Amino acid sequence: MKICFVCDSYKPIYDGVVRYFDYLIPELVKAGHEVTLVGPWFIGTEHYEYPFEGFEVVRCTSTRIYTQGYWIAYPDKRLLKAVRNADFVFVHSVATLGVFGALLARILRKKIGIFIHQDERIVLWKILQTPKVWYNVSMIALSQIYYQLFIDVFFHATERFKGKLIDFGISEEKIFHTPFAIDKSRFNPKNNQFDIRTRHNIPSDAIVSIYVGRLAKEKNVANMLEGMDRALEEEPNLYGLFVGKGPEWDYYANHPYKNKDRMIFTGFVPDVELPSHYVAADFFTNPSLNESSCFTVFEAMSCRLPVITSEYRHDPDVKHKENTILVSDIMNPDEIKDSILLMARDKELRKKLAINGEKLVDGRTWENHVKQFIKGVEYALRTKWTNKRIKSMLKPKYPHIERKKRRK
Repeated sequence: MKICFVCDSYKPIYDGVVRYFDYLIPELVKAGHEVTLVGPWFIGTEHYEYPFEGFEVVRCTSTRIYTQGYWIAYPDKRLLKAVRNADFVFVHSVATLGVFGALLARILRKKIGIFIHQDERIVLWKILQTPKVWYNVSMIALSQIYYQLFIDVFFHATERFKGKLIDFGISEEKIFHTPFAIDKSRFNPKNNQFDIRTRHNIPSDAIVSIYVGRLAKEKNVANMLEGMDRALEEEPNLYGLFVGKGPEWDYYANHPYKNKDRMIFTGFVPDVELPSHYVAADFFTNPSLNESSCFTVFEAMSCRLPVITSEYRHDPDVKHKENTILVSDIMNPDEIKDSILLMARDKELRKKLAINGEKLVDGRTWENHVKQFIKGVEYALRTKWTNKRIKSMLKPKYPHIERKKRRK
């Protein structure tokens, strides 16, 4: 089968989406499929690249528009050619390439899937602070035009994003759970090639909380750092290690925290060093706005690290104080602080959560992920479009939008 991925970020950008492709695509090729990935062009890259047999990278022209750490690209003849040659088109965003890739695929009568890895409502409401009227219009456009009319099948790794799709009126029949897998040969408690504590002058007996990810608004970094600063004030043996860069790195790394000497911002870390950073810490803190379980949460668990994360719509097998600490109000720095202090001061709790968390992710493999992925693709390929289906999609389904009651 020829599968075409259309994505608005790819190397040399290195984010969670790119990491997902680094795991998924080799497994798809190993299973006998041909993969093309269409992404933005960057200076120093070629328009056509061939990383390994069975996998081709196609670069579309990028604009000079830069936002939230990404360059905006626009569709061109290379995107058209890649979509035309595909049996199935998989879009990974609702930015320019994702939207136009889906539009081209629909015009060419291709079946289309999307992986749901963020909640646009959070981006519009919490980050861009969109006025309510435009927020509602945007959600109607997303759920009724883009999701309902363009997308044939939906994939999600966690319960949170399935809930988002249900909110938007998507039939459960079209939603496929493809849970993340972790490469345990790399992410394990013994992979400690680099002495991270010595590098950053962290005492061997200190308690270290680690965050791994982009320093960006959708990650709720401001409230996490405020909560950490308050926790450091009450616990003198506690350190905060923040791994990653992102669009807000300069602001957050240079902010005048009260306990700045124990808040360490590493910037970008090479992939080969990442497991050693997890292993150097005592627990992982990630009360994100946009996700509850992500790659870094499961990588931390795989490295036998207890986790603090968001409670909202978390996977049902992730239980508070059994295999993680769940924060109910992630916008409250004091609740984040209390969770950090609980983890820092209770060694036995950390041990229990670490063991249970490692068991939770054990057995998840990319081979199984690909099997579920192909099931969703096959579902889409055998589903036919009918006039009845189109009419049902055009019926209003906006349970996520608050409406004013009509006056009698």
